Amino acid sequence: MSIGIVGAGISGLHLALRLQQFGVDAALYTAQEPDGIRSGPPLNFVTRFGSTREREKDLGITAWASAAYDNPWMHMRIEGPEGLHFRGELPTPASSVDFRMYLAGLLEEYQQRNGTVVRRTIADGEQLAGLAREHELLVVAAGRGALTGTFPRDPARSPHPAARRHLVGGLFHGVRPPEPAGMTMHMVPGAGEIHAPTYHSFTGQVTVVLVEAVPGGPFAAVAGRDYRDRTDRFAKDALELITTHAPTLRERIDAREFALARPVDLLQGAVVPVVRHGWAHLGGERYALAVGDAWIANDPLTAQGANLGSQLAFQLADLLRAHTGPYDEGFCRTASERMWRTAQPVVDWTNLFIGEPPPQMGALLAAAAADQRVADAFVGGLDRPDAMWQAVRSPEHTDHFIAQARSVRSAV
Repeated sequence: MSIGIVGAGISGLHLALRLQQFGVDAALYTAQEPDGIRSGPPLNFVTRFGSTREREKDLGITAWASAAYDNPWMHMRIEGPEGLHFRGELPTPASSVDFRMYLAGLLEEYQQRNGTVVRRTIADGEQLAGLAREHELLVVAAGRGALTGTFPRDPARSPHPAARRHLVGGLFHGVRPPEPAGMTMHMVPGAGEIHAPTYHSFTGQVTVVLVEAVPGGPFAAVAGRDYRDRTDRFAKDALELITTHAPTLRERIDAREFALARPVDLLQGAVVPVVRHGWAHLGGERYALAVGDAWIANDPLTAQGANLGSQLAFQLADLLRAHTGPYDEGFCRTASERMWRTAQPVVDWTNLFIGEPPPQMGALLAAAAADQRVADAFVGGLDRPDAMWQAVRSPEHTDHFIAQARSVRSAV
């Protein structure tokens, strides 16, 4: 069989590496060289949870296994006069490495293992259809640009027609890690969130400061300002915003050193949460499957995009390995629906979190602030989005989750 994979994000690379292990012939198409990935601006700030790290072990990827890149704790704070705060320990430490370093390294690893990499820009559906004639099946993992038009929005699975958060952030020096070391998130009702995970980048250990602004809220002016030619202004505005809305984060900042690590280390934009149709007919007997961001774009608030992309890549690799018939409409429909069963809890949980907070969410956060057992169970759910969705989908489910967390820990 011959599989074409379009896109060298985590979904495309994990799929290519896994198929290579299975002895399945695949070609990876990417428009960028590894050095081009490294030199560009960040497109995201990814934290890879324990399950993704286990899949990396299965792939024989060891470059980012060092504990020096670990984030074992999550600190959460709901800001305000009666704010809540708690911290929880992940069952397995997460890893936070600049994704430009990570993806470039995986692309080089695939090449070193004699994987087929083709430098080609696939700019539209017509070019995609032409490429399909060279393979039995195309898998599209490139989530930005014109190719997403090949997979139209699925309105039944996409409740948000517009971005629920506008993003601005960067990699900063001058921020002391929290104690114990890990990630922090400051939630400001009606305004948005400020993420501040410890991160490993080109200049060593830095801190991501990512502002997620609710449109029209108090963070919107900062998120909507163009900082591309005024990165020093972003540091000033971010510090003022943090001073006003996240004073405990401000306590960890040395204002004299607080600055972007490099001018290129700035991210601005917005993510429209969307699920697209998972497969497309490209003419004749050729079809394309969508994975990763080409299929599902989640708001980064719950930190699930890359982790889900890796999980679906492994699931698709298993389906491709086991399949013996043609890659026709029936195969694509079945594969997409099987992967949707994995993806749906992630999508539903994220959509709930970025919408108007339901009462059970407040109850869960209050229980976590009052009881370390609940806090650890909640934070542990970051790597179990299916369980997290079950925990928040209704008040009754939340009550059960809280009671279960308390009983399990108290019995130890």
